[in-house]
Amino acid sequence: MSGSTSQAPRSLPVDIPAVLVPIADDLDRVGEKFLEILADASAESREMVRHAARFNGKRLRPALTCLAARIAGAGVTEDVASVAAIVELIHTATLVHDDILDGADVRRKVATVNVEWGNHAAVLVGDVLFSKAYRAAAYLDDPFASRFLADTVGTVLEGEIHQDNVTRDTGLREAEYLEIIRGKTAALYEAALVSGAHYGGGTEEIKSLLGRFGHHLGMAFQIIDDRLDVSGDEATVGKSLGTDLSEGKMTLPLIRWLGDHPKAEREAALAQIRHAWSCEEGAQELARAMCQSGALERTDEAAREQIESALGCLADLPESLERTLLETIAQFVLQRAN
Repeated sequence: MSGSTSQAPRSLPVDIPAVLVPIADDLDRVGEKFLEILADASAESREMVRHAARFNGKRLRPALTCLAARIAGAGVTEDVASVAAIVELIHTATLVHDDILDGADVRRKVATVNVEWGNHAAVLVGDVLFSKAYRAAAYLDDPFASRFLADTVGTVLEGEIHQDNVTRDTGLREAEYLEIIRGKTAALYEAALVSGAHYGGGTEEIKSLLGRFGHHLGMAFQIIDDRLDVSGDEATVGKSLGTDLSEGKMTLPLIRWLGDHPKAEREAALAQIRHAWSCEEGAQELARAMCQSGALERTDEAAREQIESALGCLADLPESLERTLLETIAQFVLQRAN
C-alpha cells in the first residue's frame, strides 16, 4: 500500500467524544454488547459490576477496534461490536485491579470499587469481569479472539508482575521500564486494533500496520500517564494521582530525573527518592523537584517519539476518514500532558 506521509500531531485541542461522532452508531452498538455481556451478573454482584462499568470513560479502545474493522473493509459487524465490547470489558477489569494495587480512591471521578466495597470484593469483581469477557469471546464462531485476547491478558498481568518485582529499584534502566509498559498497557491497545482488523476481514499487512500503531499509541499513553501522576490535576484527569512516587514505582519521569544528577549528587538524589517512599510529604517534595527540572519535558519527548512512530505506521494506509480519526486519537494521547 502507499499513502502520504503522516505528520506530527498539531497543537490543537482535541475532545475525544466529539472526534468520535462519525462512529457514534458503532460505539452505541458496542455499548449495547457491553451491557448484554454483563446482563446475567448475579444478584449479589450486579450492583458492583454496574459500578465498575461506569469506568467505561472515553471508549478509546473500542473506538480503535471499530476503526480498525472499518479500515480492514468489512466494517463493524456483530462480531466486531462484540470483540470491541470484550476488549473494553478486559480493560475495565484491569482498572478495578489496578485501583486495588494503587490504593486509589477515585476513577472516572467516582469512587473506586475498592473504596465502595473493600479490596476483597473488588478483586472478585475484577475476576467476574474477566470471566464475562472470556465467555463472550468463546461464543464467537471464529476462535481468534478467545485465543488472542487470553494471551494478551496474560501479557498484561505479567507486565504488572514485572513492575511489582522492580518496585523501589533505583537501578531500573529505561529499557526495562519500556518493556514493562509494553506488557501492562501497550499490549491491550495493540490487541484492540489487531482484533478489529481480523474480524473486519483485514489482510496480514493491515493487521500488522494497525497492531504496530496500537503498540506505539499504548506506549505513549502510559508514558503520559506516568508523567501526569507527577504533575497532573486530579480533578481534570478524573482518577487518583500521586500514587507512583509513594508506592516506589520507577517510572520514566523519575528515571530521567535521577539520570540528570551527576555522580557527586547522586546519593543526595537517592536519599530524596527514599524519603518520597517513606511519607506523603517526601513524595510531594520530590514531585515539585521533578516539575522544576527538565525531566518531565524530556518524558513528553519520549511520548512524542512514540506517537511519531505510530503515525508512521499509518502512512502506508490509504487516506480515509478512519485513518484521520486514528491520527487525531494519537494527537489526543499526546495532548493529555498539556
